[in-house]
Amino acid sequence: MSADPNGAHRARIFFDVDDTLISWNWRLRPFAREVLAELGAAGFAVYLWSGRGKRWEVVETFSLAAHVLDCFEKPLFRHRERLAELGVPFTPDYVVDDHAEIVEVFGGLCVRPPREPLEHDRELLRVLDDLLPRFP
Repeated sequence: MSADPNGAHRARIFFDVDDTLISWNWRLRPFAREVLAELGAAGFAVYLWSGRGKRWEVVETFSLAAHVLDCFEKPLFRHRERLAELGVPFTPDYVVDDHAEIVEVFGGLCVRPPREPLEHDRELLRVLDDLLPRFP
C-alpha cells in the first residue's frame, strides 16, 4: 500500500478505526467494507488513521487491503500542525470519526459509536449520503 502522492482522486477520505470502523469488541461495523468499496470505485482515496498508530492489523484482519491505500497515526491534539510530524503527507479532505473535534478541524462526518445489536447498525451508510454530494 502507498500514499497517494499525486492526488489523482476525487478526495482523500480518512476513516478512524476504533468506534468508527470497528466496535469495542473488535467486530467490523456493518457496511464498512461496502462503504469503503463504493468510495474507492467512485474515485476516492481511502485511508485509515488512528490515535493508536498505523492500524494495518485491522486492514489485514478484516481483508480491507483492496479498499485502503495507506494507514497513518491520527493526531489527537494540534491536529493540523502535527500531520507532518506523524508522517501524514497531505491534509485530509474529509474525515469519518466518532469524535466531533477532529471532524470540526478537517470537515467530514461525526458518526455515533456502534451499538448492540450490531447487525442493526446503519451508521456508516450516512457517509455515502453526506460525502457524495460534497465531491461531485
